[in-house]
Amino acid sequence: MWRAHPDTALIPYLHGELAAEEGVALRAHLEGCARCREDLAAAESVIREVAHRVEQIPEPDWTVYQYQLRRKLNARRGEQVRRWRPGLAWASLAAAAVATSAIVLAFALSPGPRPPAVDQLEVEGALADADIGLLRDYPVVAHLDLLENYDVIENLDQLTPPSRPHAVSGS
Repeated sequence: MWRAHPDTALIPYLHGELAAEEGVALRAHLEGCARCREDLAAAESVIREVAHRVEQIPEPDWTVYQYQLRRKLNARRGEQVRRWRPGLAWASLAAAAVATSAIVLAFALSPGPRPPAVDQLEVEGALADADIGLLRDYPVVAHLDLLENYDVIENLDQLTPPSRPHAVSGS
């Protein structure tokens, strides 16, 4: 039996961490000591309450935690926390808009598809018999929306160009 109250052995007893001999001796002491039984019951109650409250603790927001930690460390070093600067954000957006405009303008001003060299096609033996009249009028054909009226397109070389209005000369 214990000579004094086994205050430091109650928690290991609850967790089953005592050796077999010590556990038997502590049980025998608890049968004869009301104070130690009350302490054991109080320890069990505290352990259950702590376990219950630990389960209810919400998951921390690690982003906020990191920000607060960085702010505290910088304050300890005497530095100020870097904050978001709206001027820098607007400058970045303006630079992105200029770059996008430049790309769009480059595509808009680039020349359209170029027709193959007609003279070069006529020289090659495989296309010697081919009708390459449409290739000569490629700039006109390239701007037609529909190729449904093939007869008009086929006879483009026979069409006369529209006459330009004469400028009135001032006297």
